[in-house]
Amino acid sequence: MQKNLVIAIILSTLIYIVWFSWIAPPPKPLQQQSTQTSSSIQDKKEVEPSTLDIKKILEKKSQATNVEYILKNDKARYILNSDLSIKSVIYSGPVQDVDLIIDKSKPFLSSAINLDYKKVSQSVDSITLSAKTKDLEFTKKLTISKNNTMNLLEIEIKNKSNRIYKLEPIQLSLGPGLNTVKSEEKDNHTLWQAIYSYQREGRKNPVIEKIKSDYNMGDWLWSAIDNRYFLFAVMNDNNFSGIKYSQETLNEHKAPFINLVTKEIILNPSETKRQSIKFYCGPKDYSLLKSFKNGLHLSVDFGFFAPFAKIFNSMLKYFYNITKNYGVAIILLSVIIQIIMLPLSMKSYKAMAVMKQMQPEMKSIQERYKKDPQRMNMELMQLYKRYGANPFSGCWPMLLQIPIFFALFTTLRNSWDLHGSAFILWIKDLSAKDPYYVLPIFMGVLMFLQNYLTPQPSTDQSQAAIMKWMPIIFTFMFLTFPSGLVLYWIVNSLFSMAQNYYLKKNMEN
Repeated sequence: MQKNLVIAIILSTLIYIVWFSWIAPPPKPLQQQSTQTSSSIQDKKEVEPSTLDIKKILEKKSQATNVEYILKNDKARYILNSDLSIKSVIYSGPVQDVDLIIDKSKPFLSSAINLDYKKVSQSVDSITLSAKTKDLEFTKKLTISKNNTMNLLEIEIKNKSNRIYKLEPIQLSLGPGLNTVKSEEKDNHTLWQAIYSYQREGRKNPVIEKIKSDYNMGDWLWSAIDNRYFLFAVMNDNNFSGIKYSQETLNEHKAPFINLVTKEIILNPSETKRQSIKFYCGPKDYSLLKSFKNGLHLSVDFGFFAPFAKIFNSMLKYFYNITKNYGVAIILLSVIIQIIMLPLSMKSYKAMAVMKQMQPEMKSIQERYKKDPQRMNMELMQLYKRYGANPFSGCWPMLLQIPIFFALFTTLRNSWDLHGSAFILWIKDLSAKDPYYVLPIFMGVLMFLQNYLTPQPSTDQSQAAIMKWMPIIFTFMFLTFPSGLVLYWIVNSLFSMAQNYYLKKNMEN
């Protein structure tokens, strides 16, 4: 059964790649707002007689110095520019610190407004700045959460005059790109992306999609730049009217860059208006993101077999809370899966043993009626009936193992919890490959041994040759796989070998 599973996984991988490359339906097209222009024109007509464009007030560049402010929490250190745009977010990871902002000349949450802000107050995790023009007063306050959850940027604009002011939309930037851990740097440019979440009609839960062009609607829930392990997301909360998308060249690669466009603000005489913008910057910890209840957990990619992957992720967390070792948790998860599959596996083994017993008679029928296919099929069906065999009965465990394998692969590959989680001795990171390739080589040896313990249902020479080389092929495939996944496959192989040995001995007796 393990051999058939190997072939099935390879074929399924090819089908998986073909589906998502050429067959899968295209994402929802980014809609364009049709009514915004006419609405804006109408608003302008209503206030234009006494309106001053904010850009005319702020077109003169300020003389702000290169002041930097630092805010801290338990997990990260934020380095801010003089306008509270974010120059660095240095996250303290389990392996090493990571500065998530790559291009220091393009800070996150930066706008084009030039004001000479002065510090009003500051604490360890919060800072307030203020700037004034002749008629307007701007106040910005940035607060980072103590436990690295949702942060808050508060903007207050006060009109001190007796005139009406129209504030044109401001753009807050995200990107270009987002940095990651050292082990992922080589492939990071293939993983970073701009995404947004929205409520699709007819769906109970929000969905997410990649941003590939401008999105001139304000119906999105949140927008973000992310990669495999990290996320910088800004919640909409009715603050924004659209998204501007572009690409910047970063380290010789194209990196996503977006500007979140705020809504136009009309300030009446002596009126004050406030905006509260929530944002998250940190690892894609599924449990943490799900606790926010705003859909950020959808950014964790569990792949095509997400229902299985989410179950495995929860089980891993449960076993880890007991053992405090994710390697042991993977072993326990593997054993539980094999126990659940045991009845089907035993049935499959027995079916394969019966098929092996039938081989001489099957070969005789095929030789005798090779010129009469119809008669040959009839005789074979009679043979199956006499032995009580079903040629497909051995396939069910194999078919069930395919989604399990891919679900575990995405769980172990994308789980932030496993990053930096040690197992034993040289295995310091279960989400990364084995640095000395001990586990993949041991897995290959086990696959060779397994060949001698598994009944051979077919005498086909080509299949025998394939199975002979399969351990070598799989060993090379698994060299770069997460060591946690290789560990799962080793436990799976050991369990299957013990099961096959017991069944073989029992059936011989």
